[in-house]
Amino acid sequence: MATYILDGKASASLPRRPLTVTMSTSGSSGTVSARLAARRPGGTDEPTAIVHSAAMVILPRVDGEVIVVAVPDAGRSRFDDGTVLHVSIGPDTGVGYDVDVAQLTPRDVSGLSFIELATVAPAGADTLLVTTRLAVPDAPLPPLGAQARVACRGVLRVDQMHETATRNVVCVVDTSLSMSSAFAAGDVAAAGDIVAGLAAVISGQTGVDVVIAGPSADRRRVQGAELGAACCAPPAAGFGVGVDLLAALGDPVDPTLTVVITDDAGAALVTRAMERARAGSGDLGSSNAVASRNLVAAVVLSASTAVRRRSGFVGAVIAPGRGDLRAELAAQPDRVRAIVADVLGPFFGGELR
Repeated sequence: MATYILDGKASASLPRRPLTVTMSTSGSSGTVSARLAARRPGGTDEPTAIVHSAAMVILPRVDGEVIVVAVPDAGRSRFDDGTVLHVSIGPDTGVGYDVDVAQLTPRDVSGLSFIELATVAPAGADTLLVTTRLAVPDAPLPPLGAQARVACRGVLRVDQMHETATRNVVCVVDTSLSMSSAFAAGDVAAAGDIVAGLAAVISGQTGVDVVIAGPSADRRRVQGAELGAACCAPPAAGFGVGVDLLAALGDPVDPTLTVVITDDAGAALVTRAMERARAGSGDLGSSNAVASRNLVAAVVLSASTAVRRRSGFVGAVIAPGRGDLRAELAAQPDRVRAIVADVLGPFFGGELR
């Protein structure tokens, strides 16, 4: 008996016999919160599949590609926070037989409404090929970044952006004098963590480009887990010295999502760039918006929501924390989801709350 642990895009060959797919969950939810299903590539149910229970599906025969998926159960629209799926696929046989089993790497599906787990397809007269659909395991992020990643998956309804639709993510940090208090309070770090969570889903990469807007655009690449700390480091030139937010946005060649961390004054300037992007991409609610080369949004650190009424503004407003804003937001998943929806909604499907 061999057990194949499948992660990334790994595959395993199993005998061409009836297969059993089993699932268990760990975390804050019970098995009842998730349900297995077998579907054809077009999204329709696989008619030969036998649903034994929410956690077990039997495939009596596989004549073409079958996609094994998991969906929320018991009337839920999304998986509960903390839900981790453990899935195994092996021949449907009696107890006592030594059989090969394909075991998928555990996956946290918190906030998702659907996930493709694996494909099963014929690979010759006597063999079935099981291929995982799960991406590379999640890179570590701070608690707030991980919460933002969950929220982003829920908003976009994907585990990971398809490789044909990924975008570079750039985080521009305003270092105007009016931002100094937000740096000192750690609010800029909190905003950076949120951007890191977005980038983990949208870019397909572990790194994020951070641009410190000052006399010149200080640009460097950091890992997502380090983005919050990189954003909140005091600028070497000091606050309020020659800050040019519009120049810091640059003119990217590849498809990019640029998120600017700023305050009310900076948001007024950045809105001009948002309007230019909108003019070049058409109606933000249409699919043309996603075709725009550079999407620009803002995370505005302010107690006022007045900027949301500005024509052309895209982004979220985060009020100052009462203490540690990172911890405060990490404990409020609904609030994080609203922030993520405000940043991404106009580009990826309108109102997504």
